[in-house]
Amino acid sequence: MNAEKSDLTDQVALITGGAGAIGRAIGEGLVKVGAKVVLVDIDEIRLMQFQQELAAKYGAESVLPVVADVRDVRQVKHAFELTLREFGQLDILVNNAAVTQVKSVDALSDEDIDLVIDTNLKGYVLCVREAVRIMKESRTKGSLLFISSKNGLVGASDKSLYCATKGGELTLARALAKELGKLGIRVNTICPDAVLEGSSLWADDDYRLGTAKRHGISEEELPDYYKERSALKTNIQPQDVANAALFLVSNQAAKITGAIITVDGGVAFVR
Repeated sequence: MNAEKSDLTDQVALITGGAGAIGRAIGEGLVKVGAKVVLVDIDEIRLMQFQQELAAKYGAESVLPVVADVRDVRQVKHAFELTLREFGQLDILVNNAAVTQVKSVDALSDEDIDLVIDTNLKGYVLCVREAVRIMKESRTKGSLLFISSKNGLVGASDKSLYCATKGGELTLARALAKELGKLGIRVNTICPDAVLEGSSLWADDDYRLGTAKRHGISEEELPDYYKERSALKTNIQPQDVANAALFLVSNQAAKITGAIITVDGGVAFVR
């Protein structure tokens, strides 16, 4: 379901993980309907390439790329300062940046633990804090959107820490929906299943091979594995997540907050 152009024209959205597969799809979707987007990502090369693609299609004035690590409070603050300096407002935050590993809990290093928790939880909180401060000051009835995961709803072997942080995102979103509702700020979450297309995560050899090993299949069989386990017998594409995202941040969802939408083709969590 796509937002009408009038819903989001001239809205300003900041998207973390803006150069990743889901971030790119949401960013382009918003620009298409007349919004302005701030793309925040740690990967400068990928970020600038995407910014150039969007600028060529829609004009450079609608896109602001910002290289930043969501774990770093100074870099997060700077990203939001640049947003206000460039566009003068903030209406939408899409918390999307995330990392994971495929490791048994006893194999996790201290660095692994810090990376996953600081990116997937601390990073979400840092960005929400800045967004809410801006929205409160400007009395903006904005929208906060969290991109969680099916693993926020159910555990998975050798991904315990990732599952815990994704579950934490869901609880954080629902708590914020209660806290911010009186201000007219909505908070919703999307839980996708495996988005393989264009994903830097799935391009990582260790993660891809580790996932295949965990399921007892070859890496070539991964797309069919995820397709066959869904009720609709389909793979999830970045655009599928973007369609849900544009709905949730649009006026069509004006009375929806605290919601969790699964974009997974109907995965059977309990077998």
